[in-house]
Amino acid sequence: MASLINKDSMEFECPKHQLSLLASLKDMYDTNTLTDVCIAVEQHKFECHRNVLAGSSPYFKAMFTNDLQERYKQTIEIFDIDSTSMELIINFAYTGNVEITMTNAQSLMAASSLFQMTSIVNACAKYMETQLDVSNCIPMHYLAAIHNCNELASKAKEHIEKNFNEVTECEEFLQLSVEKLSEIISSSDLNVDSEEIIFESIVDWINHDKNQREEYMKKLLPHVRFSLLSIKYIHNNIDTNETVRNCDTCQKLLKAVHVFENSPDTYKGDHVFNMELRSGMIKPEPCILLIGGIDHGRSSINCYNPLTRETYSVSTQCDNGKFNFCDIEDPACVVTPDNQIFIAGGNYVYHDSWYWDDASDVDSLDEYDGEDTVRRDLCCYDNDHDTWIAKSPMLFPKSNFALVHLDGFLYCFGGLTVNQHPTEIIEKYDIESNRWTYVGMMPTTLVDLSAVVHDGMIYVLGGRTGVGAHNVLMKYDSIKSEWTTLAGIPTPRFSFGACVVGSEIYVAGGQIYSHTSNTIHRDSLSSVEIYNITENIWRQGPELP
Repeated sequence: MASLINKDSMEFECPKHQLSLLASLKDMYDTNTLTDVCIAVEQHKFECHRNVLAGSSPYFKAMFTNDLQERYKQTIEIFDIDSTSMELIINFAYTGNVEITMTNAQSLMAASSLFQMTSIVNACAKYMETQLDVSNCIPMHYLAAIHNCNELASKAKEHIEKNFNEVTECEEFLQLSVEKLSEIISSSDLNVDSEEIIFESIVDWINHDKNQREEYMKKLLPHVRFSLLSIKYIHNNIDTNETVRNCDTCQKLLKAVHVFENSPDTYKGDHVFNMELRSGMIKPEPCILLIGGIDHGRSSINCYNPLTRETYSVSTQCDNGKFNFCDIEDPACVVTPDNQIFIAGGNYVYHDSWYWDDASDVDSLDEYDGEDTVRRDLCCYDNDHDTWIAKSPMLFPKSNFALVHLDGFLYCFGGLTVNQHPTEIIEKYDIESNRWTYVGMMPTTLVDLSAVVHDGMIYVLGGRTGVGAHNVLMKYDSIKSEWTTLAGIPTPRFSFGACVVGSEIYVAGGQIYSHTSNTIHRDSLSSVEIYNITENIWRQGPELP
């Protein structure tokens, strides 16, 4: 007690005071206690406290603190917003909470923008990003531009470009301004497999209100990339189009087009023809992505094109700037059917020095002097920008685990967690909602295992615990959460490759433990073993080279 008395002062802080104050103010609002201003919208009136509104909105603060006539009024009329949005705004001022739905999102964004309440504007924009579809991407793009929501505007524009064929069939497309239509069809990011679609979309837009819009053909036609059209199509569809024929500017353009198509190498006309392919015209080539491995102390990610036999370096940097995959060991990787590439977990190793033990019986074993931290990270590769996008992290940090994709989910099995402890935990990731969920436990603890998917079932194979390799093969039914034990792998192994070809599972390479003179070694395997899913039997395949 004496020590308290001898102190000059004591600072007291009540952590519940802010919430208590808000609750008290809300109670006074609900009971019209000490209210000093009435906000009138449409036929509704809201009795409020000036200081609460001013503290929540720069709009009301300016109204009540500057020499404006509203400062001295008891009742203030607000126009250009609906009463429902006004009620939501006022409730937010008193509680800090607001429920955003597709019914109120647009009007709420407009109202909160008027009152300069950027937190609500941003929340509405984030919500609308999750609700983007073909029918609303155009109005959302307009709305985002009006309220300076750059991220939503960008997402909506990407949705328009990615789904251009479907968007042109919507009524909203026909209501576009000529300026916005010009902006859209000039983009190289349009997901169209033919330039014919661009010209036909212009014709549809003009014909929707031909008397008012045919004059815009001269502004829109130059955005058509004639070098990507066949001569036959130009002659049969563009040369003969009535609106094009009645436009002198369009006729001059077509004259240049015909000169260019007859002698493209010697063309010297004034018109510059855009020959760049649209996004949807670029056909992807099959590539093999090589992730991980150790080269001079660091991991790498490379892409190999088997058609051209060229190898490319792929970025190892995550967009959040927190880490680089060069320092990640033993992560799990998976490619989805729509070519999304995910990397998860692994050990983040801080290397002080590296050396290879050439005397070891184990091929390419490495030793390091440093510290490592097991990770929860999940990243997805952004092919357009050559970077990795951070997603919601796993529930549990782990390395040396199996990762597969099934029906829009990623499933994680086993591995090593903190302090190198083996785990039998299963968790799954919903790609669409960016959320992880705990699933349950495996029947057996496994590390350095493999997993594959066939006909809606997940097959978990091999792995190790301690210094023992497993030959286990189990089938997991994700709907029923049931496990079935199947015929084991003839050769126990871990850290191996596994894939499905037809109705068979191929198991290749990997490692196995061997014991000599009280020493434990990891030996590499070159054997290939093949499992027939229908008959539940194994057979030997050809040895690896």
